[in-house]
This record gives sequence, C-alpha cells and structure tokens, in this order.
Amino acid sequence: MDERYDVCVIGAGTAGFAAAEAADADGLRVLLVSGPGALGGTCILRGCMPAKTLLSSTEALGDVERVRGVGVNVAGAHVDVPAIIERKRELVDYFTADRVANLARFELVRGCARFVARDTIAVGEQRISADRFIVATGSRVVPPAIPGLAEAGYLLSDDVLELIRIPPAVAVLGGGPVGCEFAQYFARLGARVTLLQDAPQLLRNEDRDVADAVAATLKADGVDVICGAHIEHCVRAGEHTSVTYTAGAASVTVRVGALLLAAAVLAGADRLAVDPYLRTTNPHVLAAGDVIGRRCLVHLAAYTGKLAVRNAFAERPQPADFDRFEMHAVYTQPQVAVAGLTESACRVRGLNVRVKHHPFHEVGKALVSNEAVGFVKMIADEGGRIVGVTVVGADAIDLIGEAVALINFGATVGDVAAMPHLHPALGEIFGRVAEDLGATANVISRSALLSGKSAE
Repeated sequence: MDERYDVCVIGAGTAGFAAAEAADADGLRVLLVSGPGALGGTCILRGCMPAKTLLSSTEALGDVERVRGVGVNVAGAHVDVPAIIERKRELVDYFTADRVANLARFELVRGCARFVARDTIAVGEQRISADRFIVATGSRVVPPAIPGLAEAGYLLSDDVLELIRIPPAVAVLGGGPVGCEFAQYFARLGARVTLLQDAPQLLRNEDRDVADAVAATLKADGVDVICGAHIEHCVRAGEHTSVTYTAGAASVTVRVGALLLAAAVLAGADRLAVDPYLRTTNPHVLAAGDVIGRRCLVHLAAYTGKLAVRNAFAERPQPADFDRFEMHAVYTQPQVAVAGLTESACRVRGLNVRVKHHPFHEVGKALVSNEAVGFVKMIADEGGRIVGVTVVGADAIDLIGEAVALINFGATVGDVAAMPHLHPALGEIFGRVAEDLGATANVISRSALLSGKSAE
C-alpha cells in the first residue's frame, strides 16, 4: 500500500538525522529511508569517532615524551594495539546504540531508494510519496588511477580502524588530513612510514605555514615526507608491495608491507547539484550533507540537514551561509584548527586583509607545560573585523572555540585585545595576537563603535 508523508529523508547519517529532527520539531509527518547497512552514519561507524579514538592513543604516546621534558620519567610505557582497537569498538557500540535509540522515534524503511516519479520513490516493492524529499545519502570515495594499485591491494582508513597488527613499513598515499593523521599514527606505533603527496605541500587546502608545521612534526616522528611525488606504479610480490614514484628528476622505489590509500576522492557522479537554498532541479527534492559536494564535515552536514527542511516549506527560503560554518581541524600532534577563512582563501577572494602570527613559545602557560610548539594566526579585514583564525599547537581543537565565537559575533581585533583572558592559560595567545594585529593600524573596537567613542 502506498504511503504519503510531508517529508521523506533518504539517508540516516548526520545530515539525514538532523533533517528528520527538524521536520519532527515542526510537526511534520516524516519518514526516514536508510540502506541495508548498519545505522549510525559515517562519523559514528567509520569516521570521526573511531578514527579520533585511535589517534588519542598515539597522542598519549606524544604526551609521554612531553612529560619527560617536565621532569617526569614514565618508565616501561608500551603500546597495546589490540586494546586500542577494542576500546574503539566499545565506543563505536556506545555511540551507535545512542543514535539507533534516537532514530527509533521515526518511521524507518530499510532498503535502497529510487525515484519513480517527481514526488515518489520505490524501496523494493513499496511506493512512498512525499511533499518534499531530503536526499542525504553521504559520499563514497574512488581510488586514483594508479597502475597496479588495485592488483597490489590497499588499506582505506576504514581498514585501519580494525588493524590489530601494525605492518613494519607503510606507504601512505596522500597528504591530506587523513594521510597526515594516520602517517603519525603508524609511525608512533613503530612502523617505518613514507608519505607520498602529489601536491607541492601537505594539506594542499591549508596555508603553507600550516603545512610546513605539520610536515616538521611528522618528520620528527620519523615519517619520510615526500611532496611533489608522482606515483608511477605499484607491484605486489608476496607479502610486500613496491611503490615507484618520481620526485623531481629522481625515480624512487619503496618496499612496504601495506599501502594506505588516503588520496581517494569523492565520486563526482554521486554529487547532487543544488542552488544556494539546497534545492535541486526537482521542486520536491532538496539535498544536504556530503552529497552536495562541500566539505565532508559533521557540523556542516547537521546544518544543511536542518536548513533543507526549513527551506522545503519556507515562503522566503534562506541561502546556506557556508562561511559561517567554515571550521575544520587536523588531528595530528600538534593539532591544527581553523575558524573562518584561511589566508590563502582571502587572497583567492581578493580580500584586502592584514595577518599576524604569535608563537606559543612566547606564552607562559605553553612554556611551563612544555607545549611551546606552534602559533596562532589571526586575519582581519580593513576595518579590523576578524575573518579568520588558525591555531597550530597543543589543544588547538579546543582553543578554536573562542575564535569561532569571535568570528560569529563580528568581533574586531580591538575587542579581543581589550577582552580579559585568564592567566596563565594557552588562550592568552588570542589577546596577544590581536594586540599585534591592532598595532599595525588605528583599529577601533566594536564596543567603542557602538558607544560612539573614538580610538585612543
């Protein structure tokens, strides 16, 4: 028997779940359709949560080295990889159970959906009609066209999450966030790691100073970082794989026990083209999350899922404000966290901005904690309004929350320079860099502008 709903959400990951919640809160009759695989979504099952669980273990290894610098000798520290994997499984089970319990309040149909009319889908033999559909089917990756790669075999990040035996030598193909994070993971667990990046720098979407800082810390962990590497071919022989690449004029072959493919890309055919309001060419269908082809990030997926539902029935739909949700991180040690625009993104947009760095080695708390590596970079427009902040260093991912708030509420460097910060604390660095940046121009704080006061 055919059913009709106000909203049918296709996909029960982060974007789909957020859309279903928003529709339910508006009193709409909502149906969720999810494929036959495990419920929970990429973040919970094989993305953010399990990956960061593993990385937290090797971060703890880095902390062992750090505390030696403050006079604490941790004798006999060793790594129990099966225990790391088991802890990850327990946490994934916990997060999955919570998500499944929350999904239970919605009508749910399992199976693959296909459109049979502009306002109707088929799931097996069942026909489902709705006033609006939200497509939130996520993303998949496809491997690059490297001769011999498929025959040689390779690991994806999903496979690393279950890897109990660490190979003695690993080649990581790709120097994006996943490649950098797992290169450090393998190196700290004792593997000899070669990281091959085709771009001139690691983290091709980050500013060069950030990429250089990450490269330095990976090299300190023993990772052989090769940028500008063009992989010629892969050959499997017994338990080993030979990877031949060129870098400049040289041709080099490395022999490893495993390849980690971290250079896969979002399949273009899977992307749904949407307008600024997340609408497709079908007036009944909107899309949200990874499938729209933006950054594959949980906070962005949740935002677009909710916005798609609001716009589905709004008389005056709102365009997606992607800049407001522009924040991301790299979970290496030291960490990288970015809020707002990067320096290179400002240049691409033709924005006239001012930029200042302040190093952590000039912050008291960083020195006493032996965490003095890294910096904060603040970017301000001509009027002094903060448009971007990058943190490279200890606790960067938690520190960036202050920067998100500053950008969200339109703070100027004058505001931040005048704002009190606890001492001693790593967060003092925001006031320091704002002072540095404000000193380059006669910048008026936002509060002074509102009160009609002039700059001193």
